[in-house]
Amino acid sequence: MSVPFGKHWKIDGLIAGPITRHGGVNGSYSILFERANGATIEKIEAIHWDKPTVQRLPACRENETGLPEGYGFQLGNIAYHHNTGHFEVTVATAKQYLGDVTGYQARIEELEGKAENLAVQASEAQAEAESVRQEAKNRVAELASAYEEGVESNG
Repeated sequence: MSVPFGKHWKIDGLIAGPITRHGGVNGSYSILFERANGATIEKIEAIHWDKPTVQRLPACRENETGLPEGYGFQLGNIAYHHNTGHFEVTVATAKQYLGDVTGYQARIEELEGKAENLAVQASEAQAEAESVRQEAKNRVAELASAYEEGVESNG
């Protein structure tokens, strides 16, 4: 006897029921596919698990999180439950796709350039400060020498 789980998700065009975390393992998910919705082992295996297209269907509850966006998955196990007419599929996160990161890369290069420029400016300021410090030491030495000469000639 088939127990309907509902049409919650469409994964690469194949209707799926609820998606839940599998066994409390972070990054592992269970997905239910019903034969009544056209699921077969061949169709489940044909899903592009490395970067699937996942679409929430209207029957899906708002608090159901499904698969995390931007990830690829590794197909773990496909178990068929004859008494309910459904497949239970386990997948684990494999890769995270960040999408187009060229904007971030350009910003990083810009900030690295600014940091390099600031480091050069800091080095130049430090060299100038050392030069001023040395000039001040020389001036103090000159004044001390002139003072001693003045004291000796008056004394």
